[in-house]
Amino acid sequence: MTRLVLNKNPEQNSAEITFDIKKIIEQNTISSIMCSDPFLKTLFYTKIISLINTPVIYLDFDLLYSGYIISEIFHLPQNVTLIQPTQNDWNEIIKKVILRLSEEKTTLIIDSLNGFFNLFYENTYAGRLVNSYLMFFACISKITNSQIFLGSLAKQKKDEGWFLETTGRYIPDFKKTNKIHLQKQNSSFLLDVLDTNNIKKNSFLIPIKSEII
Repeated sequence: MTRLVLNKNPEQNSAEITFDIKKIIEQNTISSIMCSDPFLKTLFYTKIISLINTPVIYLDFDLLYSGYIISEIFHLPQNVTLIQPTQNDWNEIIKKVILRLSEEKTTLIIDSLNGFFNLFYENTYAGRLVNSYLMFFACISKITNSQIFLGSLAKQKKDEGWFLETTGRYIPDFKKTNKIHLQKQNSSFLLDVLDTNNIKKNSFLIPIKSEII
């Protein structure tokens, strides 16, 4: 049965929604966020960051979040380490990420899977390479109960699953993953939580700050 949380009482529902979202996120190490709107995806990450107290590593492959920080549309919270990966420094970045994930509870944001694949566009085995990195990050994260957010600009093919826009690559479908389809409904985020068969099992409405929509 679909459960839709409506914003009839903003103060009361805000706390309830925050609790429910955190509970969903903590069910599995990886939360896969599928969205067709780049700005909405980035905006959602700012919301997630505001809900957590752990250190955050933000791997900004798309440079969109970095651009909003530079233009002062968003501010960079003190608990966020913002990194713009390139092919030249990727090996060093991996070491830093692994060390942090293994030492303390951390939130790793990968923005986005599209950009992650593009980093290895010259590699014939880019798909296997990216999947291996994700599985390794997830394995290390379990040591400290860390969380990984994997954002994708994606669309769904009926009966075939989710695939990345532009490249057409299918999104890795790990067994234990929180799958969330992110959309915008009026002035709110609409989060559809999907089961392993991509069928909606829960839905949440989260108000977006009026000054940034």
